[in-house]
Order: sequence, then C-alpha cells, then structure tokens
Amino acid sequence: MAKAQRPGRPRDPGVERRALCAARAVYAERGWSGFSLDEVARRSGIGKGSLYLRWADKAALLVAAVRERAAFISEIDTGSLRQDLLEFARGWRDYLRTDEGALIFRLGVDATFSPQLAQAFAEDPYPEHIRATRAIVRRGISRGELPAHTSVALVADLVAGAVTNHVHTTPAHLLDSQNPDHVDDLVDVVLAGTRKRSEVPTGTSDL
Repeated sequence: MAKAQRPGRPRDPGVERRALCAARAVYAERGWSGFSLDEVARRSGIGKGSLYLRWADKAALLVAAVRERAAFISEIDTGSLRQDLLEFARGWRDYLRTDEGALIFRLGVDATFSPQLAQAFAEDPYPEHIRATRAIVRRGISRGELPAHTSVALVADLVAGAVTNHVHTTPAHLLDSQNPDHVDDLVDVVLAGTRKRSEVPTGTSDL
C-alpha cells in the first residue's frame, strides 16, 4: 500500500509581502532600467530562488508588486451601487496621489517601451482592481439599479478614467482645496447619463 504523501511546507505570506514591498521600493528609486531581482533579493532578505518560485521573471514580480496595492477595491461592497462607486472613486483618487499609486502610471509608461513589461501586462490584462471595479457595476445591474443592457466596462471606465485624468492633470494645491463634492458629482453624472442613455436601446457590451 502506497504511503500517503506528507503535505509540503506551506507558503509563508510574509515572504511575498517582503518581496513585493522591496520591489516597489527598488522601482521607485531606480526605475525599470535599474530594477533587478538581485536588488529585490538583497533588500527583502529573500533568496533569488524563492523569488523565481513565485514569479517567472522580474517583470512579473514588478507588475504584481505595483498592482497589489490597489487590491483594496475588491473589499468595497456596501449593497448600493452609488455608494460603492463613491467609495471606489474616493479611494482611487487618494491612492493615485500616494507615491505607490504613482507607480501604476509609471509602470504603464515603461511598458510602452519595454517588450518584457508589455508581455507581463498581456499575461494579466485585467488585474484584480479592474475586475473588482467592474464587479461593482455588475452587482448594481443585478439589483436593478442600472438597466440590464448597461455596458459594464463603459461605466467602470468612465468613473475610473475621470478620476485618473483629474488627479494627473490638476495641480496638487487645487486638489487640496477642491470642493469635496467633486467625486459625488462625477458619480451622479455617470449614473444619470447611463440611465438616460438606456432610453435608446443599444447592444449589450460587457468587455
């Protein structure tokens, strides 16, 4: 009778956290051209072999590290579409204004010029924060808060894109002194426009 295999040693989540934190720090200081697994291993105290067990290459590690900080979006679920979108928009705005939030924009620019980074993006084109944002809209549709034929991608992109553009094009001192109702107005305009548009039937789109 074959002997039952003993379970392998469980992964230590602390190892991954240290690696992701170190990767963000190295990228923030050195950019893509100076980013290396050797430096991530040195700063995190984790062997390169352990890093390769978790990520195929340095591009995969960096993409995971930068995107990991936006995982808070998956926790948003108040039971109300408007409130979910408000929490998302406020959280996304505040996150983009942090040093780690700025890395998302920087990573997108670097991927335009680096085939290795572009390939890492292509292998995970819909990261958790994008899927979570679209899930907010799908839940709203299922509750009848938006018409059934509403484009999930369009509503999610309108809110996320408007917030992103606003943060990147508005001087910091104006963002600080801005009317606190700006996000509320944005979400209300998107929802009102979506409902109004539904009066003219269109094809279903849920990219």
